[in-house]
Amino acid sequence: MKRWIAFVVLLLGYLATGVFVVGANEAAIVRRCGRIVRNGDGNPVLISSGLHFDWPYPLAQVDRFNVNEERTLTIGIAESEGLDATNFLQTVELSRNSQFITGDKNILNAQVTVHYRLASDSVEHFLFRNENPESRLRLLLESVVADTVMQSGVDFVHTLGRNELREQMIGSLRELASKQQLGVEVDDVTIGSVYPPVRVKSHFLDVTNARADKQTYINQAKTYGEERDADANAARQRLLDEARIYRSQSVQAAKSKADSFEKLVTQFRRAESSGEQTYTEARNLAMQRKYAEVMNRILRRAESKVVLDSGKPVDITILRDPKQ
Repeated sequence: MKRWIAFVVLLLGYLATGVFVVGANEAAIVRRCGRIVRNGDGNPVLISSGLHFDWPYPLAQVDRFNVNEERTLTIGIAESEGLDATNFLQTVELSRNSQFITGDKNILNAQVTVHYRLASDSVEHFLFRNENPESRLRLLLESVVADTVMQSGVDFVHTLGRNELREQMIGSLRELASKQQLGVEVDDVTIGSVYPPVRVKSHFLDVTNARADKQTYINQAKTYGEERDADANAARQRLLDEARIYRSQSVQAAKSKADSFEKLVTQFRRAESSGEQTYTEARNLAMQRKYAEVMNRILRRAESKVVLDSGKPVDITILRDPKQ
């Protein structure tokens, strides 16, 4: 009887090894006799979080993983780490792995990080079909960075084209990871730092400073040009306004003179019609009055004086009657 009780206890204990718990942020895949449990479509059955039971160990094995966890993998070293003298030997080895040749035959150090997560629809490739998927992903990242940098110039890689390089790296890495069935989804690629080797760093700084000075001069020239344009536009507008005012005044003055002349002609014709004067007489009389008015204005402003000999007769007639 005791043997049976002991057997039952052992059996229950053995069956209890089939009980397993999947965490809140985890999923699990069960392998029975070494084969992955699949659904009708042939895809692995993903077990959600909670308490579950399956065949006892070692008939069934449970592999847990976090699909939502973002993982990172970095190649190369940051510029500050590359200058660390306390870790010289390790720094030299890492710096070799972070050196890349640009399309114009220059060498640059780069630190690049890939952000990825396990692909829920192909996680079996990451867990079982690749011996070391992270190492393969590292090699892919190094290959993608080297190929992308090789297709670009040193200025584009160092300062000008980081956003374009990042987009190219993301697209290439996603394509290669899918072709090689790594079982990962690439979310992003970040370029931490790009810097020249220590021996030529001063020359790169000179180029950077020269580029900054160039941009400063360009901005100053643009500012000066905008100021000159603003001044020219203001002067042009002022001249246009003055011309409009002068035109308006001239037109009004001409209209006033024309109206006065029309009124004068009307008076001439009215006098001729009434028989008081002929048209010619009225015209001559009006011209004498106009001439007298003009001479009156001129002589009032005259400051010079002419002294004549008292013994000589002087004719000071200004407007002589043509009949005399």
